[in-house]
Amino acid sequence: MYENIKNAMQGGKTLTPQEQAQNYDLFGKMMKEGVSLADLVKKIDALETEVQSLKKPKPSAMDAQLFYVMEQAVKGDPAVTEARRRLQDEKTRIISDMCMADESYRKLYESYRTAVNSAYVNQKEGKSE
Repeated sequence: MYENIKNAMQGGKTLTPQEQAQNYDLFGKMMKEGVSLADLVKKIDALETEVQSLKKPKPSAMDAQLFYVMEQAVKGDPAVTEARRRLQDEKTRIISDMCMADESYRKLYESYRTAVNSAYVNQKEGKSE
């Protein structure tokens, strides 16, 4: 059924008279039920994408263990250390961006900055006296 709809919408192969009649019947039935073809196609495309992602092989626990062993063996290597630092910096940036999108977190962060600034100024003024 979906293939007929998709072919009709995409201008794919030429439909036989029987397929055209079937499409008209299905279109009529779906319109009576309040089904939008655009929504239907979007949902089907999303399902196809999800199915494709499920078909992709997932890293196994063995892969994770193997990577851990390799990582431990070379963790002192300067290139590995630098790559890990860059990874951690980017992770921190992303998490910070996500947190700052939350209004309550942002307010608490500003309050924290104010407290740090105030304490710093008080400490410096106390030392200069």
